[in-house]
Amino acid sequence: MEWRPGLLKRTDVQWWDWDCAIEINGMVPEGTRVILQWRPAVGAASAKYNCGLLYRNNRVYALDFDPEALHTNKVGVGRAQYRKQFGPGTHEHTWSAEGYGYAEPMENFADFAGLFDYFCTKTTLQVKGGFKRPPSQQLSLGLI
Repeated sequence: MEWRPGLLKRTDVQWWDWDCAIEINGMVPEGTRVILQWRPAVGAASAKYNCGLLYRNNRVYALDFDPEALHTNKVGVGRAQYRKQFGPGTHEHTWSAEGYGYAEPMENFADFAGLFDYFCTKTTLQVKGGFKRPPSQQLSLGLI
């Protein structure tokens, strides 16, 4: 598990990503991958992280931990949390007829390794070498 600085178009450059293809019975299905993202606590902002199973850049299943933000479901007609707002904390994203975006609140995982283990159990994934914590963020101060 090798982490890299987040390369997505975010204004928050503190993010770290781990992105990996999936192998099933010796085959690597095109467009299917796992991505983990982590942002350490920065100033007054708490750490947040997520684990996602993607197919052709669509998050088909994901677990997000955000101790500060609320989530509002705009998809998921007929499902329990449709058009409802909840949070902050951990929530589970599942695919719906309208596509990505539906989530339901769940037990909080205030530890990234615990969230990752749960994600692997739910997706039946095995990661060789297991979970490796993201690198520590250290500020380098130049001398004036």
